[in-house]
Amino acid sequence: MSSCDISQDLLDEITSLNSIYAEDTLKLQQPPQASNISNSASASSSIYRIEAGEAVCILSPPSSEINPPVSLTIKFPRDYPASPPTILSGTTFGKGLSKDEVTQLSRDVLHNVWLEGVVVLFDLLEGLKAVYQPCKVVFWVGRTRSISDITRPHQELLHKDSIEDAAPISPPESVEVQEIVPDASGTAAAAVTVVSSIPWTITPITTVSKSQFVGRCVRVTSAETAKQHIAELISTDRKVAKATHNITAFRIRTSEGIIYQDNDDDGETAAGSRLGHLLDMIDVWNVLVIVSRWYGGIKLGPDRFRIINQVAREALVLGEFIDEHGNTKSDTGDSGKGKKKKGKHH
Repeated sequence: MSSCDISQDLLDEITSLNSIYAEDTLKLQQPPQASNISNSASASSSIYRIEAGEAVCILSPPSSEINPPVSLTIKFPRDYPASPPTILSGTTFGKGLSKDEVTQLSRDVLHNVWLEGVVVLFDLLEGLKAVYQPCKVVFWVGRTRSISDITRPHQELLHKDSIEDAAPISPPESVEVQEIVPDASGTAAAAVTVVSSIPWTITPITTVSKSQFVGRCVRVTSAETAKQHIAELISTDRKVAKATHNITAFRIRTSEGIIYQDNDDDGETAAGSRLGHLLDMIDVWNVLVIVSRWYGGIKLGPDRFRIINQVAREALVLGEFIDEHGNTKSDTGDSGKGKKKKGKHH
């Protein structure tokens, strides 16, 4: 089976998922065309037929995500994500659950997170984490979340039509944002200064297929402050307010060990949870990250999630929350002071 015969969305998702987690998280199998695959985990031993254009993948989240590890064999139809994938079988490398139980539980999660026309594997993996891993003591700000909430599908939000071709840039130490306003030809014609009381660290513009991305971050020590910063930015910076999406995430740990975290995709379905996952993977605390996207008219597919996380990581490096190798700084509030610890990164 040639990779050109299967869904391009699936190929993009394989690349995206392996860049977010680990390079072997999702592997494309190469079964013979029209071959029979027995679902050994099924009590009825159903036979699944692999037709031309369909694909079989092995989903094996790293042990840092789900431990004891699980592995799922998943079949994807030719028109995925218009049609849902099928979990053929599942297994675990630990005690407590049988293959049948792993398979059925994983199918239940897939059923809950599936949304027609939207790639599903990131949400499936995050849903599996929610049901397999012990609960963390976490306050999700502004909402109450249970396992059913986490595994519920992201609802498609109305797409914003406004397109902005420029974004503010500022050196990390400045609180004055110079907005470069392009003229009709796209060249800089004037600069408008927006004075902010928030010491944002702001990345240069990243342009991919006419879409533009800008990341920013700031240290915060309370959920209320994080929400106030988001509201102030959007209400005072017209360029940010006109962004197609402003994806946000914050992660806070108090001196008492209480954790506050939240994220918002602002219409870029599932991007907020991916950004929150990045903060968790890097193990960075007391930070608010915002990535603004101005849509350029060309769809980027799942690769947009990689770009959003890349821009967010760049902001964290510029803000000295992490170094270029992904090592996190002390979360005491004194960047550069105190012992560094190795962050999780893939």
